[in-house]
Amino acid sequence: MFAKYSTLFLVALFSITCGKKLPVSMITATSMESGLPFEILEGKEWRPEKEAKFVKLHFYPDETFLLSKIEVESCNGGDFSDAITAYINFDEYSQDLSTGSTASVSFDAPKSTRSVTFNFHRNLNLCVQKVNFYDDKGSKLKWKGPKVVEASVKASETAKPNLSYDVMNLFDSRYEYAWASDKNGPGVSLDFEFKETQKIKAIKIWNGYQRSDRHCQTNGRLKTATLIGDNGFEEKITIGDMMGPQTVQFSKTFEGKKLKLKVDSIFTGKDYKGVVISEIRFSDGEDWILPNPMEQVKKIAKNNFFQFSAANVNYVLNWSYVGGEFTGDIPAATANVETAPATESTGEENPNPETNLISSNWTLRLRSDGSLFFEGNTTEAEADGPGQINKSFFALGNYEVKEAKPDGLKLRIFGLVRKMSQREYNEDYYGGDCNGCGRDCNNSEDSENGEKIFQETILLRKSGNKLYVKNENPGKIFQFTTLEMNQE
Repeated sequence: MFAKYSTLFLVALFSITCGKKLPVSMITATSMESGLPFEILEGKEWRPEKEAKFVKLHFYPDETFLLSKIEVESCNGGDFSDAITAYINFDEYSQDLSTGSTASVSFDAPKSTRSVTFNFHRNLNLCVQKVNFYDDKGSKLKWKGPKVVEASVKASETAKPNLSYDVMNLFDSRYEYAWASDKNGPGVSLDFEFKETQKIKAIKIWNGYQRSDRHCQTNGRLKTATLIGDNGFEEKITIGDMMGPQTVQFSKTFEGKKLKLKVDSIFTGKDYKGVVISEIRFSDGEDWILPNPMEQVKKIAKNNFFQFSAANVNYVLNWSYVGGEFTGDIPAATANVETAPATESTGEENPNPETNLISSNWTLRLRSDGSLFFEGNTTEAEADGPGQINKSFFALGNYEVKEAKPDGLKLRIFGLVRKMSQREYNEDYYGGDCNGCGRDCNNSEDSENGEKIFQETILLRKSGNKLYVKNENPGKIFQFTTLEMNQE
């Protein structure tokens, strides 16, 4: 009898353990069209924008787990047209998946995993049906995403440009996007109005601008706040000055539709007076609650496509361009009516006697969500000697359209630039295009190179299949004057 009940107990325990769903409150992508990527957890088809390339999909589980295998299933049994690379913990480890309708990769030893990023490279018209993760025992993991709800959110003030710092950025699962007040900290408020009544027992906050440690310290962070809501609800909360998420449990449950967060005090930023918050989630005790950000995501993409089209800079957003330094006059702008064919960069040396430039290789990716990746590697001859000087960097950031005219586009680009030593570039560099990867990809132990916050202006002009990029302040941050680039 004892053995019988023991067996039943073990079976029940095993069932409970296997049936546990791991929470994941952050999943995002660099391009979204069909809906939020959380839909992948439910086996629903998910697509980025049409013709988007170099799409990145980011999973940020709430708990670290052991990972032995990954499967990515395409929709309707169609094969992926290009390789897919999986990055574990940002850039700690990466490996390509096998090709086919289900791309997969198994690891020799299970990886302790806190994030997984997929780069879909040149896969065009991407459609993902399911992403499966397997634990160290070879069992398929079950995930529990947030409860996505309809809500409107208003901020008492927002920094400019508004699209880059809009309050709905609090729910887009992107470290490089945040809500920021303009110049004030204490007294600033956020008003949440849910379409349906919600029960909220806790709030989770990613404090400050979590693009990088440097961005976080440069801007103000929340210190104390008061939450005021329906039915006389009031709760004071204290937030620590640290990277990563913090969960604050309420002393009593809020139940209602309207909730206000009023900033009482902040940790003052080194350079900017306002306050920044990267992400917010609410909890009802069982599920994370996520106000739906898709309307804002599509609004940003639509606005950027419109601006680029108005400037005849077509087939640039969500694509990748490569090339090198260009001398001479930039050709007149011409509009493309069809997709430009992919062309390899010649990589020819530039005979520029003024800079002694030997080679110049650059990559630029501008995405419809307002993010950018910019990478450069140049080699110059030493002024007095037979040696060479190599300079390498990558930049992650955002762009703001300052001017869109038929003959070109003026962009303010801003974010974080990291210079790399030749050793880093040759031995330890896995590709710096980690927009969306979060703060881990911005860590640098190289004191001589490290990271720097930047803000610059570039001019774009499209002529035929070529993209010309002019630097308004050559040499200040980026070591080029004008680039001639082709689709990668």
